[in-house]
Amino acid sequence: MTTPVATAVQTWPERNQRWLAERIAFWREHLSQQQSGRAAQMPTASDPEFQPATMRVRDLFGLSAFEAELLVLTAGIEIDAAFRAAVAHAQGVSPRETMRVSFSLALSMVPQSHWDAISPLGPLRHWGLVDLDMACGVAESGLRIDERVLHYLTGVAAFDERLVGAAEWDEGPVDEAPSEVSTRIADELTRVGHPLVLLTNATMDASRRRIGRAIARAAFRRVGLRTLWVQVPAVNAEARDVIELGTRIDREAVLAQAGVALGLPVDAAQGGAVLRLIGALRAPVIALGALPALDLADLADRTPLRFSVPSVDLSPPPGLPPAVARAGARALHQFRVDPGLLDQALTAVAGLSDETAIDEQVWNALRESARGGLDALAQRIDSRATFDDLVVPPSVSSQLREIASQLRHRQRVYEEWGFGAQGNRGLGIAALFSGESGTGKTLAAEAIANEARLDLYRIDLASVVSKYIGETEKNLSRLFDAAEHSGAVLLFDEADALFGKRSEVKDSHDRYANIEVAYLLQRVESYRGLAILTTNMKSALDRAFLRRIRFIVQFPFPDETARAAIWRRQFPPAAPVEAVDFAALSRLQLSGGSIRGVVVNAAFHAAARNEPIGQEALIHAARAEFAKLERSFTAPGKTS
Repeated sequence: MTTPVATAVQTWPERNQRWLAERIAFWREHLSQQQSGRAAQMPTASDPEFQPATMRVRDLFGLSAFEAELLVLTAGIEIDAAFRAAVAHAQGVSPRETMRVSFSLALSMVPQSHWDAISPLGPLRHWGLVDLDMACGVAESGLRIDERVLHYLTGVAAFDERLVGAAEWDEGPVDEAPSEVSTRIADELTRVGHPLVLLTNATMDASRRRIGRAIARAAFRRVGLRTLWVQVPAVNAEARDVIELGTRIDREAVLAQAGVALGLPVDAAQGGAVLRLIGALRAPVIALGALPALDLADLADRTPLRFSVPSVDLSPPPGLPPAVARAGARALHQFRVDPGLLDQALTAVAGLSDETAIDEQVWNALRESARGGLDALAQRIDSRATFDDLVVPPSVSSQLREIASQLRHRQRVYEEWGFGAQGNRGLGIAALFSGESGTGKTLAAEAIANEARLDLYRIDLASVVSKYIGETEKNLSRLFDAAEHSGAVLLFDEADALFGKRSEVKDSHDRYANIEVAYLLQRVESYRGLAILTTNMKSALDRAFLRRIRFIVQFPFPDETARAAIWRRQFPPAAPVEAVDFAALSRLQLSGGSIRGVVVNAAFHAAARNEPIGQEALIHAARAEFAKLERSFTAPGKTS
């Protein structure tokens, strides 16, 4: 009795490589027999259920039979030395010089050939499956397979190295993704052709960003797709480069059967690049962020679908000491941070017993973590001033303390008492500080931020306002989105330059300028923190904007009594001071900021002379200050 011989079952990669090797061997034999007038026999498929990678590429990119065989020929040049030698012989060149198959050779040897196979609009060149060298003309142009496509045909796992830094596979967990939202998105992905899903509030804070990405992963996974994550700020703004990048991203998504997740919003300078990138993609797209309706109108072949990321109920984990749990809960009402950063802050204070120290350490740790990218968009001011440092009338001091009080009690009024349940319009606190330069507006902002234990950021108008249409709006959008994480106090100096009166519409620039003002009004109203605007020309502000200001604080020029108090407060305890006539100095018509400058300059003058700060040094510095202000100076007489 004969014992049957067991045959090993080949895996798909093994069968695929054998199929490709047999196909290349056929064309090698075909070239040698073509010269003798004979014809080689095309290998037939032994298993109709088996689909090699080449045939997958044919179906995925809509290639003709001739175009699919061009891929086989170009792959053979790379991986089969004998085939490369046969092609070199047929083309009359040295094998060392042969790394491309001429198009004319392919036309002569492959059945069902057609000239438009190498058209720029054809799939081979549109998708970058082959590279074309036309140094010798179209007919003699050389074809070379793209490296990523070659790896795919041979069954080798790979990723287009030209996408490194712009795209990556997102294989993270989906546990945090709300099943209801991801299921609805997955249903739309299968129902709608060429969808563009917008998770419109996915960039509001770090936790929503994390959950937004989990939702994108879960939705794609439900329809059998991987997730290719693209962080849009990595996109080059040049139109041609963006379109080429979009094609490469799209090709990667097709080869790997993936959807594309885009990280929005973007740098203002990247706005046009985003539209071009989405326009170049054919794969399903889920964007974490919002695009203006005007921009979406340029994507007529896309069907926009908007979804919201549910808010995250982040709370301290159970089992913590009561003091630590209370400190974490208080800080989380203000700051939006990732759970990992929260755990790190709470773990650091687990061994402390002083509740005040625990509260301060947790608050400061979360405040620092919640800054996000705001430091790159505005100047953070180290707020050390207190209300006791201000020399202002009692009515002004009362208004400033009321602003700080509302900052502290926003959570109770809006959340616990339900005043914020009807929407976010009007929930922001906007204050206008009006007065001459040096009257204490910035110092008052510092005192409020310090009282509320929040960061204070001064907005540099030069980095926000742009002469290009729409750019100012985008810059401010980035600013407010980043600030939402911490609810920081935003200080807009010289706000009349930014929030000025809306003009009569005479041209497109006027129309867009008015749109920017309207947008700013909406963002200030919805911002969950405090926005302070300072101006020395209140009349220049738009009246519609003034109606939306909750507090308008007028900082008067200090009178003689106030100036005397300001002079006295400028000298630190360690400063050597002698024989200063504060009553005489108070008669100088100077603002608080100018007085501060005079005292500092006098201190340097005295230090250079190695003597204490006295009346002579102060008068010398005051004379220089008046000259700087282009005002005449009269030395004040001594007081009796």
